Amino acid sequence: MIDMTDVRVRFAPSPTGHLHIGGARQALFNYLFAKHHNGKFIIRIEDTDQARNVEAATDKLLNSMKWLGVDWDEGPDEDGGFGPYRSMERMDTYEKYVQQLLDQDLAYYCYMTSEELEKEREEQLARGEMPKYSGRDRNLTADERAAYEAKGIEPVVRFKVPGGETIHIDDAIRGEVSFDTDGIGDFIIARTDGVPTYNFAVSVDDYLMKISHVIRGEEHLSNTPLRS
Repeated sequence: MIDMTDVRVRFAPSPTGHLHIGGARQALFNYLFAKHHNGKFIIRIEDTDQARNVEAATDKLLNSMKWLGVDWDEGPDEDGGFGPYRSMERMDTYEKYVQQLLDQDLAYYCYMTSEELEKEREEQLARGEMPKYSGRDRNLTADERAAYEAKGIEPVVRFKVPGGETIHIDDAIRGEVSFDTDGIGDFIIARTDGVPTYNFAVSVDDYLMKISHVIRGEEHLSNTPLRS
């Protein structure tokens, strides 16, 4: 049974352009769900992809939402005590949790270059395997890390996905959905410049903002294990 007390849902668009029909549909579902259960509807701007962000896109998104008649309880212009509501204004928070995972040996620095990763991917495909990170740098020694850094290689941070486990997700539409962790691979949570990836940032924010339900398109179901 899904708990419908203290419902808090969010629409978290990236400011990369105009609000498209899929985003509007997602926002409406979240908004109507929140109103039906006397909950809160939150807008959060996920602007970690600096290369794709478009100037003034956030204002366009918010204006489009207002045109649709969708009001929000919390957002960039309506602080409900859980802000900031823009990812790039939450960098200190993300850095704290990345460091916590590193300290607990739940994450690690990876020094593989894009060329090495592409070669690894091509080799896996040639063997008929589903491409995923091999885990080459998972257990580097301090000396090995120092050697990479001496070459000027800037690392990303990867999350250590436990092997041989099954992640169970309670989906309100499909029921229980399961994912085998051996098929995921250690994924990146922070880029070389320290900016978090979307899946990590959204997980931290959902946790801290006490999001009760995540309502997204079915195509995003496969991303769910990265946030569990």
